[in-house]
Amino acid sequence: MISDGAEILKRLPRAMPKPTGHIIDWFHIAMKIQPMQQIADHIVRSQSGSSEALRTIDRDIRAVKWRLWHGRVDRAVGDLERLVAGLKQLQGDGEFSIARLHSLGLQLLTYIRSNRSAIVNYGKRYRAGLRVATTLAESAVNSLVGKRMVKKQQMRWSIHGAHMLMQVRTADLNGELRDRLRSPFRQPEPSVPAMFKPKPPLLRAA
Repeated sequence: MISDGAEILKRLPRAMPKPTGHIIDWFHIAMKIQPMQQIADHIVRSQSGSSEALRTIDRDIRAVKWRLWHGRVDRAVGDLERLVAGLKQLQGDGEFSIARLHSLGLQLLTYIRSNRSAIVNYGKRYRAGLRVATTLAESAVNSLVGKRMVKKQQMRWSIHGAHMLMQVRTADLNGELRDRLRSPFRQPEPSVPAMFKPKPPLLRAA
């Protein structure tokens, strides 16, 4: 299961058939590193007489990204800790870009530490033809839901209607729709956590 690291999704694999693993979406890691690279590139280009620490900052950020892509989490965390510590010392110059870069570095460090066990060797998965991100599915969902929720559409979805429709669509894809539309509504297994139990009845949404 690939997710962005939300707590509710971290608990989902425990309620699913085994073996089910949890992987952090590479897109969300890359999107946290990208603004750091942009700021570092700006600092290097705009400060020709900068210190050695600033001149190598872009290279250090790229190294962290490379280690994360190859699943070397411990090395990436160590490099990121040293980078953040160095930026903290440089903040005394009053440079906004450095302060912003330090803040982004701390956010990335916290994100990596809290999701350490779900970071894998993305390069190996990619070469094997396995998914490393959910961007294709997310973009399709965002496009469909966004189009149907705007007020200009003649057949605009309500929030409740969209939620119920998603349940029907999920049941259909899982091959469970016919059984779940029967009366009385089939109750979920008691072993399933309450947070993952479907909202009855699907009949009203259909």
